[in-house]
Amino acid sequence: MVRLSEKLKLKRLYKDILVNDLLMLEISDENDENKKRKEDEIWEDFTFAMVAFTEIRYGCDFFHHSVPKSHQFLQDVWPALDEGRFRTITRVSRSTSQVLYDLIKDDEIFNGPRSCKQFSLETQLLVVLYRLGSSGEHPLTISKIASLFGVSDGGAIQNMTNRIFEAILRVRQQFVYWPDSAERQSLVAETFDELPHCIGYVDGTEIKLAEKPLDDPEAYFSKKHVYSLKAQAVCDYKLRIRHLVLGFPGSVHDARIYNNCSLVTQASSLFTGAQWLAGDIAYKLTSTVITPFRSTSTEITSHQRNAFNRQFSQYRIRIEHCYGILKERFNSLKELRVTIRNVELVKFACRWILVCAILHNIVIQQKYDNIDITDITEGDIGGEDEEGPETPNWSSSEGEAKRRAILTFMHASH
Repeated sequence: MVRLSEKLKLKRLYKDILVNDLLMLEISDENDENKKRKEDEIWEDFTFAMVAFTEIRYGCDFFHHSVPKSHQFLQDVWPALDEGRFRTITRVSRSTSQVLYDLIKDDEIFNGPRSCKQFSLETQLLVVLYRLGSSGEHPLTISKIASLFGVSDGGAIQNMTNRIFEAILRVRQQFVYWPDSAERQSLVAETFDELPHCIGYVDGTEIKLAEKPLDDPEAYFSKKHVYSLKAQAVCDYKLRIRHLVLGFPGSVHDARIYNNCSLVTQASSLFTGAQWLAGDIAYKLTSTVITPFRSTSTEITSHQRNAFNRQFSQYRIRIEHCYGILKERFNSLKELRVTIRNVELVKFACRWILVCAILHNIVIQQKYDNIDITDITEGDIGGEDEEGPETPNWSSSEGEAKRRAILTFMHASH
């Protein structure tokens, strides 16, 4: 009798699994659309397995160059870690990690017909948190993750990342959203003695790319002489991100990004009465964005301009602290290791940034994790004043009048 190789046995096993999965799907109560989607997933998994077998010489337990697997770290070491070491690895506290787990555990991506073949949700979440918080060479980071958590250094880590991202993005509206009218009034009341009627702080930051994009690299080359993606955020006084614009390449000016976002196109529904945002001089002075006086300004007196700018900058800097904390917690944003080859990879990079922003807000909401802003270096801070606006029409008469009114009120209150 011919003895079957381990490789052939595995191939036959996968064929049996394919037939069984297709039969179970056929007799299930799923609607036609879901059946078609899940059937495609089953065939895709089977095809990937067959392709993998053609690349593997031996059907043994340990393949050449594979990562030695051990569950000892997750089973024995991980539960015994103290809070400080837990935070170092995941960038969040145990309690926040549990909140994240509970938030996504019922997502369909972890509860489908093929989910039994995934690593545990806890392992997937820990791997992705570690990846988001890691900086350094991409192959080294992947190798470290594979060795630490006992997973493959091939596509498994990317598959985990995609699943966790998809689940977290589905709860985005619970954590990153523009405040409604009642909350905006509350924000005004809570910060009225600082900057009257200000509801937030706006600025842009660059997310440096580790590699030169292959698709239109000149567009990503910024004024800092690095390849980057732009992000523009509005945060409130608690440093929660309330509005986020992503997808623009590094060469695009902050003012252009702002002028093309909903804060301008839908301003009448997003601002009420005298409400406004504090921005730096990269932005045009309008009735909804107030900026400091420029060094060339001749309005009022020099003493009044300087006094206004000092108080204004004291609170506007919160958005820079917000960026600093975001990048300090999730070190991957200091140099994002995603090679821009096409539009899909741009979208993936934006999802990466957005997931970090959602997690940032979750951490603040939990009030368990804090990073002292005095520990943030200047290089971690997000934006800086830019003297050269994109357009010479850098202010409006409504904005100038409103800034003078704010100055008058601030002077009267002191």
